[in-house]
Amino acid sequence: MGKILVIDDDPMIGQLLKLMAIKEGHQCEAVFSVAEGLEFLQREPVDIIFLDVLLPEGNGINSIPPILNSAPETDIVMLTGESSTQYIEKAFKAGATDYLIKPVNLERFSKVVGSLIKLKRKNNVQRQISREEIIGDSAKIKQCIEKVAQSSLGDANVLIQGETGTGKELFAKAIHANSGRAKNKYIIVDCTNLPVNLAESLLFGHDRGSFTGAEKAKKGLFELAHNGTIFLDEIGDLDLAIQKSLLRVLQEKKFRPLSTAYEVESDFRLVAATNRDLQAMVHQGTFRKDLYFRLQAFVISLPPLREREGDIERLVDHYLGIICEEKEMRPLEVGEDFMSALKAYEWPGNVRELVNVLQISVHKAMFDDRLTFYHLPQQLRMSKVVQDAEIRSPEPHVTPSGYNLTLPVHDGDGTLPKLKEVRKKTIDAMEQSYLHQLVMLSDNSAKTACKMSGLSRARLYELLNKHNLSLRGN
Repeated sequence: MGKILVIDDDPMIGQLLKLMAIKEGHQCEAVFSVAEGLEFLQREPVDIIFLDVLLPEGNGINSIPPILNSAPETDIVMLTGESSTQYIEKAFKAGATDYLIKPVNLERFSKVVGSLIKLKRKNNVQRQISREEIIGDSAKIKQCIEKVAQSSLGDANVLIQGETGTGKELFAKAIHANSGRAKNKYIIVDCTNLPVNLAESLLFGHDRGSFTGAEKAKKGLFELAHNGTIFLDEIGDLDLAIQKSLLRVLQEKKFRPLSTAYEVESDFRLVAATNRDLQAMVHQGTFRKDLYFRLQAFVISLPPLREREGDIERLVDHYLGIICEEKEMRPLEVGEDFMSALKAYEWPGNVRELVNVLQISVHKAMFDDRLTFYHLPQQLRMSKVVQDAEIRSPEPHVTPSGYNLTLPVHDGDGTLPKLKEVRKKTIDAMEQSYLHQLVMLSDNSAKTACKMSGLSRARLYELLNKHNLSLRGN
C-alpha cells in the first residue's frame, strides 16, 4: 500500500484519483495548491505526488524543485491536459518521474502507481548503500544516490552526466561497489587521453605482430572487465571510428582483437560519464545517435556544487580533516568570513575546485589556528569583494565616457553641490574603495599591493595614511 498526494485545483480530478487509489488499495489525499501540498508534506511523507501543470499560482513544473527539496524521495507525476513535448521535456528535466495526460484512465493510473511503489520497495532494501566518499545530504545529491541504488540492482548501461569536478568517477565507483559485480574488476578508461591509433588495441586487445612494437599478444580492457565493470570516463571525447566499434561490443558483448581470427566474449557492465552535451553532439554529427541511445538505459545527472544547498559545509568539514591529517597539522577552525566567501562563490570547477582551494588555504594557514578570508586564493577573495560592492553600491549614473559615477546631492532640497566639491568627494570615495579592495586582494603585502596598483611604496603609504588604512605585511 502506498501513500499518494494529488495537487490539482479541480476537485473533480482530485476526487477521481482518490477513488482510483482507494480501489487499488492505496491511501490518497487531495489538495488544491502547491502551498497546501508543501504544508501537507511537513506533516506526512508520501510516495507519489500527482501534480497539475496549470495551477492558479502558476506553472506546476516550476514547483517541482521546491517540492523535491521538501520531499527528495517522493516521485512526482505530472498531471495535465497539455501534451506538448516542450512541457514534457521541461517536466522531466525539472525532476518529474512520469507524465499523465488527462483524462486519466484506471489502467494507466494503476500501471504507473504500481510500478513506482514496487520500485520503492526494492530501493528500501538497498537504502543503506556504500557511498564511496560521496559527501552531501542536499536534496539533489540524495536523488542521485537514490539512482545509484536503483542502477546497482541491475546490469543496464549507466550514463553519468555533469560538469567538470562534480564527482562522476565517485558515482561510477559507487555503482560498481554496490552491484553484484563488486568483488570483480573495476576498469577505468580515460577517453580523453586514449590515442586514436592505439584505441582499438587498448580496448579490444591484439595479437603478436599486429603493429610495430606488438611483440606479444595482449588482452584488451573489455576482456579484462569480464564479470566486472568498465568505466568510460569522458566518453564524448571518443573518436567516431571507435564509437562505431564500441556500439557493436555493447550490442553483442563480443569483439575481435586486432589481427585475430577469433572472437572474445566478455560479460561486462558499462558505466560511462561525460561533461559534454551528447544530444547536441549528435545533432552536430560528432557523436553517434545509435550509441547515444544505447548509453541511455539509465541516466544520472549530477548537480553542480552551486545548486547543492548546504553541502559546502559538509564537504569542507570532510576534506579539511583529510588535508590537515595529510599535512600532519592540528585541525583548523573555519572562520565565518572564510565560509561566507566559499558559499558566495559560483564554483565553476565544482567539488574538485573546492578541494584545491582548501589545500591552498590550509598551506597558507600553516601557523594559524583558524582559516580566514585572507587564507583564500586571490580569485575567491576578489569574487567576494566584487559581490559585496555590487550589493552595497547605489544605482550609478553612467558618464558619456562609460565610467560609473554616483553624484552626491545635498539633503533637503536635492540640489547639486559645486563641481569642485563633487570632484573631491568622488575622488576620495574612489580612492578609499580601491585601497580597501587592494589591501584585501594583496594579502596585506606592500610589495604585492605596489605591483597590483602600479603605485610606488611611498605613494601607497601616503594614500593608506590619508584613508586610515594599513598593511600588516611587508
